[in-house]
Amino acid sequence: MKKHIICLLVSCALVPISRAQLNCDADSTGLISLVDLQEDTYMGYQGGLYPGGDNEMPATHRLAGSNAAKNIKPLDTLGNVDLVNGKIVFLGLGASTAGNTWNNFKDLVEDEPGLNPCLQIVNGCQGAKGLEIMIDTLNYPWYWTDLVFTKMQAKGATPAQVQAIWMRTASKADTVVEFPLFPNGIADKFEILLPILLEKFPNLKQVYISGFFYGGYADSSKAFYDIVAEPGSYFTNYAVKWVVERQINGDPDLVYAGPEKKAPWVAWGPHTWADGMRANDYDGLFWNCEEDFQEDGGGYHLTTTGKIKDAQLILDWAKNNPVTMKWFLDGPKWNSCDPSGRMANGEVPDNSPTVTKEGIMLYPSPNNGIFNVKLNHGFKGFADIRIVNSFGQVVYANQVDAWNAIGNVSVDLGEVANGLYIMHLNLNGTATSREFVVSR
Repeated sequence: MKKHIICLLVSCALVPISRAQLNCDADSTGLISLVDLQEDTYMGYQGGLYPGGDNEMPATHRLAGSNAAKNIKPLDTLGNVDLVNGKIVFLGLGASTAGNTWNNFKDLVEDEPGLNPCLQIVNGCQGAKGLEIMIDTLNYPWYWTDLVFTKMQAKGATPAQVQAIWMRTASKADTVVEFPLFPNGIADKFEILLPILLEKFPNLKQVYISGFFYGGYADSSKAFYDIVAEPGSYFTNYAVKWVVERQINGDPDLVYAGPEKKAPWVAWGPHTWADGMRANDYDGLFWNCEEDFQEDGGGYHLTTTGKIKDAQLILDWAKNNPVTMKWFLDGPKWNSCDPSGRMANGEVPDNSPTVTKEGIMLYPSPNNGIFNVKLNHGFKGFADIRIVNSFGQVVYANQVDAWNAIGNVSVDLGEVANGLYIMHLNLNGTATSREFVVSR
């Protein structure tokens, strides 16, 4: 009997666990991310997120996106402007990997101060559904009606309220991972999908697309291994680059304005690919197999840590992108949605006095990067402080939970360059700002 037990234990020990199937040794491929590649090329094709190997949006496309953002307003369930009870629905689309991240993004948004109170984050992602189903409205009409729309309805949102979409998806039918055939095929499907999105969501203004993160840890025994494993995931980022470039270059099927409009305005969402543990030079991003990927997730499902990391990339992008920030951040034009604002923990604050720009005391000014901030209108409550330089880069961030108990806050910017800086304050949900000069 004991021998039987010992053999059973040995047999159990020999059963491979899911973790062993993840290729954690493949922590780098040598591929260079688009954000680092820039003007250099991969197999003859230039890097960078946008044309010319640039990671910054071209000025003309950025202006068009800003103009579209100006037309984003709170809408009721029928799509009519409703400045009091209306919502601006920001919809997430894709499969399970996108959906898991979007749920975590929604959680981060709920705890983040200084965001548009009219905004509603809705998850429309559908597990195991790729581009080939999303664009085949003849054979798969239920994808939109029975899945996406039903999921939205459960959250009290309608297609008429959707004005911005983020998505991360690819075709699960494209299994010939050859360059440039593979990313070109995905870009073609994106080009078909964008007009469909405008048809399904008639008030849609903007679509943002992200490619997949690192796929080098993929489990070879899992479905979709060929398209997830590198260089498949890397190629999806070229697909995003190319469909965005097609619109920028005037593709007639992607016209986004005027009487010939066929598609929403489209741009990059956050770029999330990095070569495993070899961090991007551009943004420092890397992906750790042990920390970021689930043991039984096939190399494409993230751990809670990984999901939050991915979601934080979206949040940082939405807050700082020059186009999205126009409707993602709080401001006077959104006051009617929630006049009292909200605190970081989601609670409605008390009605302490509103502090305007004139009510912010910043001294000394100019200063050498070390100064004090005081509010002279008897303000009390939560405050979020964010200071950016003239390039929009955040050089200082701090949160104060009980301002009235402190009186003033001392700020030390460290070794920053001389020049103009802007201090953004979110005070119990109300945003204001103050410019100042650092001069040593």
